Amino acid sequence: MSAPRSRCACGNIKSKWLSDCTQCASRKRIARISEACAIIEKGKCPTCGAGLRRNNSMAGWWQCEQLGADTHRKDASKPSCNFQTFTE
Repeated sequence: MSAPRSRCACGNIKSKWLSDCTQCASRKRIARISEACAIIEKGKCPTCGAGLRRNNSMAGWWQCEQLGADTHRKDASKPSCNFQTFTE
């Protein structure tokens, strides 16, 4: 007798090491990227309202201008913001 198969919340068979099946994981990834792209199009941080800038260290990495130490923020007089997102 074989061991019971691990199933996703949608009912599809999934890997026992993953939380979602391939189809659900793909849908969640597309939704996450779509949400990130909508934020980038607006050009404003959803947390603090500051502008966004691209970090070229990795493809699709966007950060709030107020992220980091005082020397790296656009306006050191305003508090730090930790918003970051990926579009790729």
